[in-house]
Amino acid sequence: MSSVPTPAPSASPSSASPSSVSAGTRRAAVATSAVALVVAALEIAAGAFFWYVTETDTSDDPLVGIGYLFAIVVGVPGLLGGLLGALGWAFARRAAGLALAILAVVCVAGPVLLYLWFALPWI
Repeated sequence: MSSVPTPAPSASPSSASPSSVSAGTRRAAVATSAVALVVAALEIAAGAFFWYVTETDTSDDPLVGIGYLFAIVVGVPGLLGGLLGALGWAFARRAAGLALAILAVVCVAGPVLLYLWFALPWI
């Protein structure tokens, strides 16, 4: 009987663990997460400011309650983007880290784009 030789294991990148990523991908995940976390912190602060200003307003204007709507529209995507950004940073060494970081930037970009749409009418 003849034995069939088995090939030696190769050290090619395709044999690497599917959850490991290159240094460039890790760096991109960390940078994207950092941007998302900074913008998320600004949005959370703006939402808290809108809530505070609306809460302390003493006028009888019926449109004062719109401040709560602004606080929610700005604060909730900031909270979600902050959570996803922190997870993207935590999982930067895995394949899901960059995906989470990109999702975080997309979440925090919504209120920023809405503000730009209101502030710059020629766009």
